[in-house]
Amino acid sequence: MPESSEPVPPRIVSSAPVLCVSAITPLIEYLVDKLGFALQGKAGDPPSWASLQRDGVELMLVCGDYPPPAQDWAAYLYVKNVDALYHEFLARGADVLKPPQDKPYNSREIEVRLPDGRLLAFGQ
Repeated sequence: MPESSEPVPPRIVSSAPVLCVSAITPLIEYLVDKLGFALQGKAGDPPSWASLQRDGVELMLVCGDYPPPAQDWAAYLYVKNVDALYHEFLARGADVLKPPQDKPYNSREIEVRLPDGRLLAFGQ
């Protein structure tokens, strides 16, 4: 099929939060085992970079000599059926801070603590 002569306007089609870590292997294992992500690729031995995906959402990890992360949200991931996800994470042994909470900004969400102390928030 011939290409259209009409220009295609640029647009952003997705994003991938990048977590800078000083110990990458424990975080890869946690994301796979406890949160159901799949390792898509990694570079180096031991890895200095990794990409993980779940349900079309990507997280990237970069390993280096970084200061300790803030013990707060590292990323907010939008989900469908946060209540079912909460139960799945509990069954996998994830460190879920509390049951799903309804927030005043019209979101229902959970927070999961990662091995380095930062949080991933999941909301609908």
